[in-house]
Amino acid sequence: MSQPNAFLCTKRLRLRLLKSTDAAEIARLLLNDSEAVQMTASMSDPMTEEAACDWIERRTSPDQHVFAILLANSGDFIGSIGLGGAREQPYVGYWIGRPYWKQGFATEAVQGLIEYARWLGIPLLQADTFPDNPASARVLAKAGFINSGRITLNLPLRGGLRELEHHVMQLSPGSLKQG
Repeated sequence: MSQPNAFLCTKRLRLRLLKSTDAAEIARLLLNDSEAVQMTASMSDPMTEEAACDWIERRTSPDQHVFAILLANSGDFIGSIGLGGAREQPYVGYWIGRPYWKQGFATEAVQGLIEYARWLGIPLLQADTFPDNPASARVLAKAGFINSGRITLNLPLRGGLRELEHHVMQLSPGSLKQG
């Protein structure tokens, strides 16, 4: 996957590649929000600035495309979103800081990432949500993902084996194979 120019832009957001200096902003939004952190698969709780640096470092490898979500009008950091995993069927992951919930920012960011994935020629996207996080499942549904049922994954930071809702989105014909 090639890297984007400086920013991916939507109506209200700018997505730029995540960088180590974003750790302070991540900690600002998540340090005292264990409930939000627990809705992610791979963030440490508490999400200190040091933990955020480690999390960013794991998301800046060449096979991952993880972006800071910024408000276009102010440049404020409000969360992150990205693609990772197998190039043919990468996973989408995202989070938005609590002060920015219920304003449509997550849906808008996911839609922007979908357009980027199309530009890259990715045929299929996947995402997982915890069953007790219906808001995130709604974000994915609004963006065009289909819930394909429950799966079980080992998530060490969330206590081991966890049941998740699995969502898929076909971006090109023939990418969903019948089993």
